[in-house]
Amino acid sequence: MAKYFIFFLCFSLVIVFIHASQESLSINPSTENIGSYKIEGKIIVPPGDNALENTRILIDEGLYIGIPQVDGTFVISGVPSGSYIVSVASPLHVFEPVRVDINAKGKTRARKVNFIQPGEVVTMKYPLNFETHGIPNYFQKREVYRLTDVIMNPMFLTLLVPLALLLILPKLASQDPEMQRDLQQASNFLQPNMNTPDIGDMFANMFGGPKKQKPTQSQNNGASGGISTAQQKRKIEAAKRRN
Repeated sequence: MAKYFIFFLCFSLVIVFIHASQESLSINPSTENIGSYKIEGKIIVPPGDNALENTRILIDEGLYIGIPQVDGTFVISGVPSGSYIVSVASPLHVFEPVRVDINAKGKTRARKVNFIQPGEVVTMKYPLNFETHGIPNYFQKREVYRLTDVIMNPMFLTLLVPLALLLILPKLASQDPEMQRDLQQASNFLQPNMNTPDIGDMFANMFGGPKKQKPTQSQNNGASGGISTAQQKRKIEAAKRRN
């Protein structure tokens, strides 16, 4: 019975030892995965400028963040080997980003970032030196009225081109008889034809109903003649009664 107890105790100790070793490996990974390199440089600003208070150094848009010292120098430690984009975020100045390559042996190389031609390599000095390249523009300038805006307006061009043709073509036509003949034919084609029926009258005749006929001149004369004869008869009867 004592033998079984000793065997069970030894077996339990072995299991506990294996479990503890696995936990130690998971908590303390190999030093190859820990970043043991650093990126350092300096931010150069005009003297008397307090922009460094709100300036931060970003590696890969915030994967690692560094804070500059009073003199502008910075050091970002714990960076593993690889390629990174180092940029400076400042509300008062604009800085160009830099690409930093760190190989497995810890050798660091810096070069300019070229998004248009990524294959073009322009090396830079290391440690890095960031210089200002202007002031950020947070506002859009108000547009100023210019004469060129009116001239280049499409509506103005549509009016200007026909006017120019009206002034230039007659002069050219006077020099070229053939062109003058073509212009005359074009003007005749554009003039309205008097023999062509009006569309409005055609629709009025089709849907407007029968028109009232005007009395002729003979009917008007007959009506006027009848009225004058009746008046004469009345005058004759009135004269007979008086007599």
